[in-house]
This record gives sequence, structure tokens and C-alpha cells, in this order.
Amino acid sequence: MFSTFKRMFSSEKSVPTAPIPASAVKSRPLPQETSSGTSTCSDDDPSVLSLEAADFLLALMSGELAYDINKFSMSERSFLTSSVRKLKQNEYDIPMLPDAALSIRKILSDPNAQANDFIDIIQSDPTLSAELLKLANSSYLGFTYPTLDLKQAVTRVGFSQLTGLVTMLSMRSRILKNNVFQHEIAWVMDLSMAMARLCQQLAPELETAPEEAFTLGLLHHVEYLVVLGEASQFLSMNQGSTISRQALIENISRIGPALHTLISNSWGLGGASQVRLVVDAEGTKKLEVSDLQGRRQLLDTLQQLLIETWRHNNPLYDPTETRPCDSMKTVSFEDTGFRVASVKKAIEKAISI
Repeated sequence: MFSTFKRMFSSEKSVPTAPIPASAVKSRPLPQETSSGTSTCSDDDPSVLSLEAADFLLALMSGELAYDINKFSMSERSFLTSSVRKLKQNEYDIPMLPDAALSIRKILSDPNAQANDFIDIIQSDPTLSAELLKLANSSYLGFTYPTLDLKQAVTRVGFSQLTGLVTMLSMRSRILKNNVFQHEIAWVMDLSMAMARLCQQLAPELETAPEEAFTLGLLHHVEYLVVLGEASQFLSMNQGSTISRQALIENISRIGPALHTLISNSWGLGGASQVRLVVDAEGTKKLEVSDLQGRRQLLDTLQQLLIETWRHNNPLYDPTETRPCDSMKTVSFEDTGFRVASVKKAIEKAISI
């Protein structure tokens, strides 16, 4: 499944980013960059996540300032400085939610909404219609027969999941207009899809509805795409400049958490905590405040397990047996607080092992 978006949009040309010398690193190994193609999957086994993709995605999660920015190019340093400054001065360009996503949100609040209401919105955007049809026919949804009908595609995807998917597909299309970071975008998009499916499987443990858990996983690290969009825009305004993967990783390490909070607040995805009504063992109702920061850390643990298990193509993978190039701390299934069997089964379904 990890190559879903690569296959869906295989007609797009590849534009590799320029590598940085190994001397630019303080402590974290460099995610490998190649000019001969960056296949998501291993050459030996297409169901295994490639080392290149795994290292890049794990490095994005690490949150460590591990690169010597003095070894970066002038354009890369300018990009890093500009991103930090704009975030501090509240000038960072947070993408607006697509009109389609806003309209879908409004319809979802109507208990009398019908499938045709959603279809009318999707049909008004030909590009979105085409991409939604491709998604409905992708291996991600697991259907064995194709559909050319938009109504059936919307039904397959699910009404409650449309808002997040429309947002992600819209962001992806906008970023790719500049024809850069195509491999990185494919990796991030496929990881987002896998996380959506994983959280949906673990919805009871996350104490949320399956469709809400899906969106939670899908947008868990939406800041990755926003930074890729910012980098793409920077390159379009500074012709001849390059931004390597290492510079992208460093940028996300510096501004990722703050940017995620800014996006969440801008899109109305929730604050630092939420209040819910719960019933204890004695049947007494009470208000309980849940810690969303703690849940983000939990999802990060699940995401790391997802990537590592995918890399090794082994649902029984022992995370304590880390590879020398692993960039993050060792984690275990027990770190999730869930039953080991539940996590393993959910990851297995999420990555279709």
C-alpha cells in the first residue's frame, strides 16, 4: 500500500533533490538520496518499505536538531531562517481549507444529508473528482472491482472521511504544481493513509469513533505537507536554488510542533485538551479532560512502529532489534499502552502485510 500514490500518479516526472555531503551531519545519519529513482519499496520485495523512504520518514519524526546548518547551502539556510522568522512573527502561510472541505463539513452537520449533496460538491472540482476516483480504485480501499461512478467512489471512501481526504488531496495537488519533492510527497501521503487506517483499526482503544480516528491519523503530521508546500513555493520564487531532504528534516525539527498547533487552531481541529462526558463503573456521569498532547505522543509511537514494521515486512517485528541507521529511540508495542495483539493486528491491516 505504501506505493499507492506513486502508482496512482505514475505519469508525473521525477525531480530528485540535491544531496548534501556527509560532513554536514553532526549525529544523525543522512537519509539516502539517489538520482536514479527513489522507489518506495525494496527492489527485492515490493511489499517492503525501502530503506530510503523509512529513514526519511523516521528522521522527520525524530525532532532532533542534528545537522550542522553551516554546511547547508545559502539557499537552504535562507529557507530555514525564513521559516522560523515567519512562524515567530505569525506570518507563516497556513493553507486555507479547500472550499470543498468546508462545504463537506457543513453538510456533515446536517442529519438529513444525502449522498448526492456530497457528490455535487466533488463534481464542481474536476481535478478533485478525478483524484477521488483514483483513490476509490486504489489498493488502499481493498476493493477487487473498479468503479467509474463518482457516487460509488464517495460511498467507498465514506462521508465522514471526505473532509480530511479532500484537504490532503488538495494540498498535494497544489504542492506538485511546481514539480518538486514528488517522492517525498508520495511517502508522506502514503504514510498519512496508513496512519488513518491504523487509527481507524484502533478506534476503540483511542476511545473515539472510527471515522474520527481515521481523520486523526490522516492529519497527525499534516505539517509535513505544509512544510513541503512552503519549500516548493520558496524554490519557485528563487530559481536555481535547491533544498535537500536534510534541510527539510531540519526545518520540521525546528518548527514542526509549533506549526502543527497553528494549523490545528486555524482549521479548528482542537486545542491542547478536550472535555468529554464519561460514565464510571458505578454509573456516575462526570466530565473528563483528555490530554491531546499525550495522545500525539501515543500516535508518534504507533507511527514509528508502523514504519519499522513496514520496513521489515514482519508483523512480529521486534522494535528492540534496531538497525544501525535508525534515527529514533527504541520503542516497543508496550509503549502504546494497548494490548500487543491489538496493535500488531492493526498495523498488519494498515500496511496490508
